[in-house]
Amino acid sequence: MAQEIKLVGFKYTKLNVERNEEEKGELKITPNININSIDKFKSESKQEVLEIKFTFGIDYSSLGKVELSGRMLLATDSKTVREAIDGWKNKKLDNNINLIILNVIMQKASIKALELEEEMNLPPHVQLPRLQIGKKE
Repeated sequence: MAQEIKLVGFKYTKLNVERNEEEKGELKITPNININSIDKFKSESKQEVLEIKFTFGIDYSSLGKVELSGRMLLATDSKTVREAIDGWKNKKLDNNINLIILNVIMQKASIKALELEEEMNLPPHVQLPRLQIGKKE
């Protein structure tokens, strides 16, 4: 797999957040990441570039939902680009490249989702750090 994969572009194409008036039943927060497509991106740089289209969603049961769609560009070597595209077409994406893609999506989209959750008064989908008073020894 690739020696180096570098994020060279990331943008959202859809931001959707909904909050219902009343919560019914138990609140269950379910995040979901989908890779919609992987293609070669025509770039003027010497490195090969993968274009990944994705959807990141968080379901809040009956309380609401957050859905973000977008695309990102990853620069890497031609062998990795070829392996990723072939793996995507054959539904057997290499675990290393899959992990890199999912981690970038999760990191970027989680930050945007936290902003939207705050604006719509939805609970955060991840545990935020908290300070505590410690005992002096």
